Amino acid sequence: MNILATDMDGTFLDHLGSYDKVRLDKLLDACEAKNYVFTVASGRALLALEELFDGFVDRIAIIAENGALVQYKGEVLFESKLEPKDYLKIADTTLALPTCEGILLSGRRGAYAPEDADPAYLKAMERYYENVIATNLEGVTDDIFKVTAKFQGDTIMERGDYLNTIFEDMTAVTTGFDSMDIILKGVDKGFGLYHLCQELGRQASDVVAFGDNLNDMEMLTFAGCAVATENARDEIKEVADEVIGHHRDGAVFDYMEGLVGSDG
Repeated sequence: MNILATDMDGTFLDHLGSYDKVRLDKLLDACEAKNYVFTVASGRALLALEELFDGFVDRIAIIAENGALVQYKGEVLFESKLEPKDYLKIADTTLALPTCEGILLSGRRGAYAPEDADPAYLKAMERYYENVIATNLEGVTDDIFKVTAKFQGDTIMERGDYLNTIFEDMTAVTTGFDSMDIILKGVDKGFGLYHLCQELGRQASDVVAFGDNLNDMEMLTFAGCAVATENARDEIKEVADEVIGHHRDGAVFDYMEGLVGSDG
C-alpha cells in the first residue's frame, strides 16, 4: 500500500478552489485497484474537508488542521487539541499585533472569531471553515485544534517569527501569503502523515507527497518522494525531488494518474 498525500490550495485544487469529481472518482478506482491511499493534507478543518470531498470521505484519508487531526475512511485515528488557556492566550497575543486582520479558533463543530470580527473576514473564512461564527471566545465549549490568523501580506513572515519567540510550546506556520496557523509545537502535516503511516503499517518511503507552501515542508521532507507544483514557494521547490506543472492546470491529478494508471 502506497500513500499519495496532497496539499489542497495551490496544489491539488484549481484556481477556483475546486476539482473534477468525475476525474477523482476514476482516480480513486485506480488507487483502490493498485492499493494506493489518496490522502488530503490541509490546514482546513475536518468539517470543511468532509464537505469539499462529500461522497468520497469513506474512500480517502484526511489530515486536517495542519496535522492535528487524522482520519481514514471516516474514522478518526489521531487528534491533538489545544487547552483553553493556551488558545485564549494565543488569540489575545495575535489580535494585539498591529497588522492582524482577524483570527479564528478552529474546532470540531465550527470556527470561532471574536465578537467584533470584521464581517468581510468571516465571509472570506467560510471558504476554508464550516459554521463560522463571531462569539465570546471564552465561552467556546468546542474542542479547538489550532488558531488561524490573517495578516497584511508583507508582514506575515515577521509576525510568525515573533510569535515563535513568544510561545515556547506552539509553532506559527505560514499557510498562505497572508495567513498562518498557530498549533502545538511538533504538530504539522508531516506529524499527521507519520501517524497515518503508523496506523496503516506504512513507511515514509511508501509516501509520495505534493505541496506548494511552507506548511507543506515537514510533509515533503518526511515523504519518500516529494513533489512541488510550479507555483510553489522557492523553499518548497528546493526540498522537492521533482517540480511539476502549475496547480491551475491539474498537474497533481496528471502525476497521480500516471502513477496509478488512471485514464482521467
